[in-house]
Amino acid sequence: STQTDLTGNGHNAAYKGGTPTLALLPNGDIASDFNGNSQYATVPSSPAFSIPTTGSLTYEAWIRPDVLQMPNVANSDQYVDWMGKCQNYSPSCEWEARMYNAQTPQNRFDRISGYVFNPTAGLGSAADWQPSATGVIQAVHWYHVVVEYTTKSQPSDCINYGPEPGSINIWVDGVLWDHAAHGSTGCMSQYSIVPKAGSSPLNIGTMAL
Repeated sequence: STQTDLTGNGHNAAYKGGTPTLALLPNGDIASDFNGNSQYATVPSSPAFSIPTTGSLTYEAWIRPDVLQMPNVANSDQYVDWMGKCQNYSPSCEWEARMYNAQTPQNRFDRISGYVFNPTAGLGSAADWQPSATGVIQAVHWYHVVVEYTTKSQPSDCINYGPEPGSINIWVDGVLWDHAAHGSTGCMSQYSIVPKAGSSPLNIGTMAL
C-alpha cells in the first residue's frame, strides 16, 4: 500500500513489510504505527531530501516509542534508526534520525539524535538531545522532534574545521539541545563531514535494510 504526500509535492511513500496500524497524534490527526520489527515506509530519493540542494535541510517528526528498552537494536551502542537517507550505507549515505535505549553502555539513556555522514558512512557528526535524567522520556508518549542541518554556518567552538562549515541542531518538544554540554558535537567538522547528495531512498520507521 502507499501513503500520499500530503504536501502535494509528489513524494509518495510505499509501505514495506505490511501496512502499519493507525495511531492518533495529540491533535487527533492520524499517523502510522509501525510494528518496530518489519514495517517501514520508503520514499524515492529526491533533491528535496539532500542537504547540498540548498545548503540546509530541516525535518520534523512526531515519534512515539512503545518501549524504551527497544528489543530490535542491531548494535552494541543500543540505538535504533527511526528515519534516514542511508539505506545501504556506502556509497550513498546522507543522514539519519536515531534514538537510544533507556540503558546503554555509554550512559546515553533515551538520547534522541540527528546524524549526518559522508557518502561512505562510517563515523557521523551529530546533535544529541540528552534528557536531564532518566524518566523524562516515557513510553507510549508522543514527542515532536526537529533536526536542522546547514553548511552555511557552524558553532564558534568547532574543532578541525576547514573550508566547509557545517552544523547540526535538534529540538525535542521545542527544547533545544545543549551544545555546550557535548563539546564538538553539533559540528560537521568533528568527523570531517561534507554532505553529498546520493541515491538512497528516504526510509521512515527504519534507515538501513
